[in-house]
Amino acid sequence: MSTIRDVAAKANVHPSTVSRVFSGNARISDRTRRRVLAAAKALNFQPNAIARSLSVRRTHTLGVIVPHVFKGYFEDSFFPQIMSGLLDVTYANGYRLLVSGCESYSDEIVQTLQILATRQADGIIVTSGRLDVNTVGELRVQATPLVLIGQPPEQHSDVAWVDADNCEDTRQVIARLIELGHRRIAYVGGDPDTRVVKERLEGYCRAMHEGGIAVDPSWIDYGYFAEDGGYQAVQRTQASSTPPTAYYAANDLMAIGILRALRERQIAVPDAVSVVGTNDSPEAGHLSPALTSLHVSYREIAAAAAQMLIDAIKEDVTPTGSRIFSSTLVERQTTAVCPG
Repeated sequence: MSTIRDVAAKANVHPSTVSRVFSGNARISDRTRRRVLAAAKALNFQPNAIARSLSVRRTHTLGVIVPHVFKGYFEDSFFPQIMSGLLDVTYANGYRLLVSGCESYSDEIVQTLQILATRQADGIIVTSGRLDVNTVGELRVQATPLVLIGQPPEQHSDVAWVDADNCEDTRQVIARLIELGHRRIAYVGGDPDTRVVKERLEGYCRAMHEGGIAVDPSWIDYGYFAEDGGYQAVQRTQASSTPPTAYYAANDLMAIGILRALRERQIAVPDAVSVVGTNDSPEAGHLSPALTSLHVSYREIAAAAAQMLIDAIKEDVTPTGSRIFSSTLVERQTTAVCPG
C-alpha cells in the first residue's frame, strides 16, 4: 500500500505538501496540486474515504506519534506514564487515542502528516522535543489543533504546552547534592539535541555556579536515556583526574547503568559516591540500594495536555496557554554526605 511519503517522492515534493493537497489547503499552486494528484493516482494512493466523509465532523480521536528512536524507549517509565495520562483523559471524554510510531525524529513529521491527510484525528499531542526537527512548525502550517508535552521552540512560543520545570527541578537536585558536601558532581543527560536535556543541563550549571563550583567538562556526559549509556558514562568520567563523587542522571535507566558500573569498580554507593536518577520509576524503590530519584508527574502532565486539547476541540478554538507541574526529589539509599 502506498503512503504519503511515496506520493511525495514521486511528485518530488515534501510530504507536508501532499498533506495540504488532500486537506484542501488553498495555498498550493494548481501546478503542484496536479502533480501531486497525478502521483497519487499512479500509486493508487487515496486518503481513507470514510475519514474524508467525516471531515466536517469529529472523529473523537487524538493522535500521538511515538519517536522510539533509542533502545530503551519502551523500558523507561516515561512512556507508560505518558500513555496512562493520555488514556485516562481520552477514555473519560469519549475519545480514542491513535498511536503511531516512527524510527527517526524526522519521520515523526511524516507520520503526523499521514494521520492528518487521512483525517484520522481531530488533534495531535506532540511529545518530541527535538531541537533540529520542526514538527510544531509543520503542524501549524496545517492549522492543526495541537498541544505540546514539553516547552515549545522560541519561534512557536504561543503554542499550548504542559511540562515540568526541568531547569529548576534539576537545579534543586544539584543544590541538594551540594548541601551533602559534594563538589565534583557529574551530569549524565539523554540525547543532547533534545530540549529537555538542555534544560536540565542549564539547571545543573546554574546550581554549580550558585554553589561557587567550577564545572569540569569531563563531568558532563550523555547516555541517550539507555542503561548502557549510564554505564559508559561512568567509564569515561571516572577516568578523569577529578572523578565525580556524585552523579545526576536524566532518567532512572541511566542511573541503573551508573550503579552497575560503580559496583563493578567496587565503588561503594552511597559511602563513596552518591547517585540520583529521574522519573522515580517503579524499579527505583526495589533496587539495592534503593535509588534516590526525582519524581516527575508525567502521568498528570500528559493528562493535562490531553484535556487542554479536547477542551479546545470541543469549543472549536485553537489550544492556548501553558501549565507547569512541580517535581519532588524522593531520597532513598543512594545519596549520602560526601566522604571527607
